[in-house]
Amino acid sequence: MAFGLSDRFESFLNELIPLLPQEFHGHYQSKYRPHLLNTYDEKHHRHNWKMKLFDRTKYNSVKDITSHNVIRLDDSRIAELEKFYQLAYPDGFFSARELGSGKYFGYLADNRIVSVAGVHVDSDEYKVTALGSIATLPEFRGRGYATIVTARLLKEVADKRDVIMLNVDSKNPAAIKCYANLGFEKSHQYEEAFFTLKQ
Repeated sequence: MAFGLSDRFESFLNELIPLLPQEFHGHYQSKYRPHLLNTYDEKHHRHNWKMKLFDRTKYNSVKDITSHNVIRLDDSRIAELEKFYQLAYPDGFFSARELGSGKYFGYLADNRIVSVAGVHVDSDEYKVTALGSIATLPEFRGRGYATIVTARLLKEVADKRDVIMLNVDSKNPAAIKCYANLGFEKSHQYEEAFFTLKQ
């Protein structure tokens, strides 16, 4: 629903709504919101940008991506990461199963993980990667750690993928600037919310 480029999508959505679950998390274009609100209540509504990696030279200029402070994260860090995301990104959608991709990196400072970048989707078959769960602890923001771990992740995947995208809150200019500095450009806007069937 985040794309919805077909002229027939509106009628398709109206047919789909009765088949949707009682609760779901959705990405959609703003013009489809009224259709959803006829049947569902929403919470955690926000406006996002979808950004796509266009310039594949910028992330290579980031220093310190091979520093000993940057580590690959695995299942042994699940408890630490769950605590990290409660503090750094409580509204995010981190799933421990994503660590199995081997494409999660963290930055260590003061003997703990202070910044993380990972993937939500990574397909060898379709050559597509969606970065996600990128966050930094509030007290460590503004030091470039998110740029470093995201650049390290891009070094891991960029040569093997035709399309690399991510989503970012439109009210987060620091993150948008970070991603632009790494070679991402805004693709299109969409909205996001959690929906619950009206009683």
